[in-house]
Amino acid sequence: MNNLNKYILIFVLYVSIAFGQVRLPSPHDYYTPLNTNTSRIVPQVPNLDIFGTEAKQRIYQQNQQILQEMQLIEKRKKENLKLIGEETRVLNNAGYNLPSFSNQKGSEYYRTVFDKMLLLNPDNYSIKDINFQIENAYFENKLDQEEFEKAIKQTGEFLIAKMIESNYDLNSNTAKNFMLFEFFTQTLQVKGFKEKHFPLKYDFDDYRGEKDWTKMFVTKLLKTGTGQCRSMPLLYLILAEEIGAEAYVALSPNHSYIKFQDEKGKWQNVELTNGMFTVSSFILNSGYIKAEAIQNHIYMKNLSKQELLSQFYVDLATGYIHKFGYDEFVEKVVNKALELYPDSINANMVMSNFYTFRFEYAMKKLGINPTVNSELKQIRNYPGTVKWLNQTNNQYKKIDDLGYQPMPDRAYESWLGSLKEAKNKQENEIVKKQFKGLIIKKTKD
Repeated sequence: MNNLNKYILIFVLYVSIAFGQVRLPSPHDYYTPLNTNTSRIVPQVPNLDIFGTEAKQRIYQQNQQILQEMQLIEKRKKENLKLIGEETRVLNNAGYNLPSFSNQKGSEYYRTVFDKMLLLNPDNYSIKDINFQIENAYFENKLDQEEFEKAIKQTGEFLIAKMIESNYDLNSNTAKNFMLFEFFTQTLQVKGFKEKHFPLKYDFDDYRGEKDWTKMFVTKLLKTGTGQCRSMPLLYLILAEEIGAEAYVALSPNHSYIKFQDEKGKWQNVELTNGMFTVSSFILNSGYIKAEAIQNHIYMKNLSKQELLSQFYVDLATGYIHKFGYDEFVEKVVNKALELYPDSINANMVMSNFYTFRFEYAMKKLGINPTVNSELKQIRNYPGTVKWLNQTNNQYKKIDDLGYQPMPDRAYESWLGSLKEAKNKQENEIVKKQFKGLIIKKTKD
């Protein structure tokens, strides 16, 4: 949540204003309708037959007065909605919305990929294809798709050939995943193949892609043999797709890893950044996974195909942001991600950043410094900006309710390094030995 930290101070000020010293108004504070006492709107009228003429006349006049008040209320409501709508229209037309990058060179590639993604079946699509398209959009369609697909195909053939050479059971999902694990972690060579394969390494240099977004790409991993916790699990899934293995990506704070189910029905965790099998307690020991996060399934669950597609929409949006910035296209893409996976922590964080940037931009255009109390009061004259601030605060609250807790870079790096501790190494060796009896192809007597 890189950009979120940048705005933490301003967000605290917003919250203190919204709930503390200065109450930010809602549209109803500006346009108070006439009598809204609902007890008068639906009166209990007795049987008129028991009253005389004078009583009947008095009750009739009362009812007429109530009807008139109701009509005034409805009229005022319509006027309020019209005024708010007009204010919002003026606000938008005055340039207080985030500027669009739709005319920026290269942005059209992202919009084209988004349109293609909308046509996908969320439960049945090619991980290889959609990931390539997203990365290629960043390069403005200059990547060679044929070369990329050839590399994946040849790697798949290499993996199958190595399984046969090692006498691994080609029908075993455990065997296929163990072969993939070895591909990422060991030096391999197969008779008949000229190239020797070397282990893939974790790239600690700018591993979050803050300076160079392409550090996050699978295409970069294939080219250099180094990657990080986005590209490595994605390449694993692409290769699993290629050889017919079943595997899933799962999330933890600032991180993603692989999960698969072995023949005994046990879920295994594959940590590609350090090339080891891990137990769930190791992930929990990071210290940044709250109970609410587990209850809301934002971490440590295998993402379904639909939830993974939601993450691809987030990847599309974040690539666009790194290249261009925040605009209405980002909101559109992230809304689609949230439609597929409402509790996606990554999608919700990008949306919170969008709302923050939008509100800050409006304040700058209006000449309001939101850190100065007397100036911030001026947004009372702009109900649209009050709505935007409320959206921002509500989005932050949603993230908190999901159980998110920010993990500092140093803590993350320290946690990754702890994987090499003796205890974890020992557990890794135990898991690998257990697999040996499951993956070797059984010969007939």
